[in-house]
Amino acid sequence: MKLFKNRRKRLDTLQVPTRRRLHVSHLEIGMYVCELDRPWRQTDFLFQGFPLLKIEHIHAVRERCDYVFVDDTRKVRLDQGELLVPSAAPGRVQRNLPRIPLSLEVEEARRAYRAGSLVIDQVLLDVQQGRPIDTRSCQVLVKRNLESLLRNESAMLWLTRLKAQDRYTGLHCLSVSILAMGFGVHLGLSDEKVETLGIAGLLHDVGKMKIDPRILNKPGKLTPEEFEQIKLHPAFGFQALQNQPGIPPAAVQAAHAHHERLDSRGYPLGLDRYQIPFTTRIITIVDAFDAITSHRSYDDARPIQVAYDVLRSGGDKQFDEALVHEFIRWLGVFPVGTLVELHTGEVALVLEKHEKLHLRPKVVVLRDAHKQPCEARYLDLAQLTVDAEGVAYRISTGLSDGSHGLYMADPELQSILHPELLATLEPEREPAFD
Repeated sequence: MKLFKNRRKRLDTLQVPTRRRLHVSHLEIGMYVCELDRPWRQTDFLFQGFPLLKIEHIHAVRERCDYVFVDDTRKVRLDQGELLVPSAAPGRVQRNLPRIPLSLEVEEARRAYRAGSLVIDQVLLDVQQGRPIDTRSCQVLVKRNLESLLRNESAMLWLTRLKAQDRYTGLHCLSVSILAMGFGVHLGLSDEKVETLGIAGLLHDVGKMKIDPRILNKPGKLTPEEFEQIKLHPAFGFQALQNQPGIPPAAVQAAHAHHERLDSRGYPLGLDRYQIPFTTRIITIVDAFDAITSHRSYDDARPIQVAYDVLRSGGDKQFDEALVHEFIRWLGVFPVGTLVELHTGEVALVLEKHEKLHLRPKVVVLRDAHKQPCEARYLDLAQLTVDAEGVAYRISTGLSDGSHGLYMADPELQSILHPELLATLEPEREPAFD
């Protein structure tokens, strides 16, 4: 009898754990978050504890935390109907910074971009040869690029289009870093989160340095065996980054999971949609967009609209649909650094987007109506700019890089961003269209 009482006493003192620590990549709809990895007052959540009833709630937690504690006894069944829950939507950072004219920012952006290209080349070489990465240099270049984006994002966005095919991997990494940060600013993320996106974009493809160059740079279609080799680069990237000091965990995850899909058909792990973190979802979208619109060893650059169609068609299967929508809304129909055809038949390059009138950016005309080279002519389509017949200029369609002999990587084409010439479009006046 005494033995039974002692056993019962021991059982009474044992408590089944109801809360457990969980990495944010493993959060699922219905879980109840009861504790964070930081004080609640350091976040903008309205309540100290809430259920995750929408994917947006999971995104919000992933933006702020690396891990949380969930209470399994308070897990919400999805068939319980609508519940009133606290807002878990991220608080947007309001940046009311003065916008510097493109003509004043372009040279600093160029210097930052050139410095960044040297840094990423060294990073890729270090990974290839098994040496530690200079993470401090990566952080410095990311901060410098972010500062330029905040002053005038068009300068940096234009430079992301300048990729020579023989330097694709390095410049692609730099472009994904810049585009991801610009998108993060658009989403209203904090500087810390935006810089994490910048590091993640910069390092997402470093694993490719462990792939046989003959396969990586093969001009033709890969064999099934060769593609299986290519699919190893996320794991190689994870191995190269996981023990490097100073690299945010979210950036390591992005290197490992940027080819995962929401429908679990991605690689290398076949993760479920709720296991793919917010940062990785952004890098996946930006990576695909930049690849599709760039010249690669096995494929020519395709028009922006084709890239948008790929992203839209992959919504909720390969890509986060809500983020795709926001990404397209941010870049606009005719992004900076892309070729367009005007209603006159002339070919122009988009220099700077208008904050409100996305269909009426600033452009420079480089080909006449017969698609022949002509003297560069700068136009601000947000103003009442008309052709010889008095018809207001408008863009008819977007073109791919290389159309009519115009390649962004051509040094001669880069000269059109001369500060004195750009100044002819400034200062901005009130738009003639609404």
